[in-house]
Amino acid sequence: MEIIGIEEKQHKKISIVGHSLGGYIAAEVAIGNREMIEKLVLIDSSGMLEGPTPLLQQYLNAAMETDPILRYKKVQRVLEDLYADRSRLLPVAVNIFIGTIGQQAAKHAFELAFNNSTTRQIEPEGFKQIEDIPCLIIWGEKDNLIPIKYYEMFRQKLPKAKYEMIADAGHAPFVEKALLHEKLHTFLMQEDRS
Repeated sequence: MEIIGIEEKQHKKISIVGHSLGGYIAAEVAIGNREMIEKLVLIDSSGMLEGPTPLLQQYLNAAMETDPILRYKKVQRVLEDLYADRSRLLPVAVNIFIGTIGQQAAKHAFELAFNNSTTRQIEPEGFKQIEDIPCLIIWGEKDNLIPIKYYEMFRQKLPKAKYEMIADAGHAPFVEKALLHEKLHTFLMQEDRS
């Protein structure tokens, strides 16, 4: 933000939204830059994992598969399992993932991100640093990638946050439930009254 001049031009705080690994990254950005953050939204966030969940391990295995036919089948299966209803997966999503993971160094980057997100947690001191930032934590009730127990762990670590459990949604509730966009907009546009 400093490099492209947003901070100097805006002279105001930002809201940051992160999903999955991006949620962990958003939380760490907020922890390291508390003075810049107006609001924080975490959606089915990592940052509390004690190791890979079974579906996360399958996701890594699918991404690392070298046989193109097996990779397609494994990726399709994993992506279907991210949804509350498998029929919601658009076939183009499988093709996009396979195209992306086939790019130079993509597998290595995926593996590094996987290892970091499944072996590192937000430190207790970090939660204390962001406990007063207005925060919304959203979770798909049928998330198989980062299951509901992690939602409950966030509730314990950030008790002042607002929490939304999205019914009939998996790991990416903003994809499965369009109404979530309105909730996000409302939260982000509300004046902070604390």
